[in-house]
Amino acid sequence: MSAPTCDLILHHYNESPYAEKIRVLLGHKGLRWRSVKVPRIAPKPDLVALTGGYRKVPVLQIGADVYCDTTLIAEVLQARHPQPGTASEAGRFNDLVANWVDVNLFGKAVGFTFGSLADHLPDELLADRAALRGGPLERDALKRAVPLARQELETQLSWVETGLQGDAPFVNGAQPGNGDFTLYSTLWFLRNGRFDFSGLPCISAWMERMGAFGHGQREDFNAEGALNVAQAAAPAALPDNSVSPDPAGVALGQVVQVTPEQLGHGTSVLGELMAINARRLTLRLHSERCGDVHIHFPRTGYRVRALA
Repeated sequence: MSAPTCDLILHHYNESPYAEKIRVLLGHKGLRWRSVKVPRIAPKPDLVALTGGYRKVPVLQIGADVYCDTTLIAEVLQARHPQPGTASEAGRFNDLVANWVDVNLFGKAVGFTFGSLADHLPDELLADRAALRGGPLERDALKRAVPLARQELETQLSWVETGLQGDAPFVNGAQPGNGDFTLYSTLWFLRNGRFDFSGLPCISAWMERMGAFGHGQREDFNAEGALNVAQAAAPAALPDNSVSPDPAGVALGQVVQVTPEQLGHGTSVLGELMAINARRLTLRLHSERCGDVHIHFPRTGYRVRALA
């Protein structure tokens, strides 16, 4: 059921597999949302004005609250719009599949896709991704890596094919869960890289089921309008469930730096720590363009350290 007002603003670009995960989730839930296009490569001045430096996509904005990382965005959408549900069904390894895809399969899919398309990728895109990973991306090396990436993908996707041969239509069982949306977006990206799925009929049928959800009700919006929305709003109240100091040694009220563990070079965020527990953390930022905002991150997958 769609939201009564279009309060969901997704900052993304069409080619992003991470953004595709959230777009299909929005489709599954039948939600209305506003679309703000972000450049594929830096600089991204409007996005970093909102996030304080985080430049990866997608980013979900609700008023003056900004949610980074698809794991957290999926949790927020489920909490705000619980039906149709995406919670893990008993006896299913939904969250485990999602984590396996994020830390293992996705990197292999990127290697295959970038290698397969190496001759067609702009120099600027390769330079941008090299900066994020903190190491070079050379066309010849990408192309040489394709055979091994294909072999590894064929092996690991055979596991998925076997898992989808049962009666349940989704990884999560009767209804799709986070594992389904995470896996789908990675294989969607892999399909764009010309990977051959013809020998994987169960995966192919499952991808058709997932793709049929569509992208919900999308309305074009612009970055300046999104920044104005943030400036006119106030961050939502935070729950009183912080653990301070955190096991990492940071405490509420400190200025901290948050950095993604993967592809995190040049995309750290500094701000006052407003909330932290085992699942998420929140920073407060202020800027002339968007006023006071809260930037939310999942706890897993991000390094946090105190600066003051």
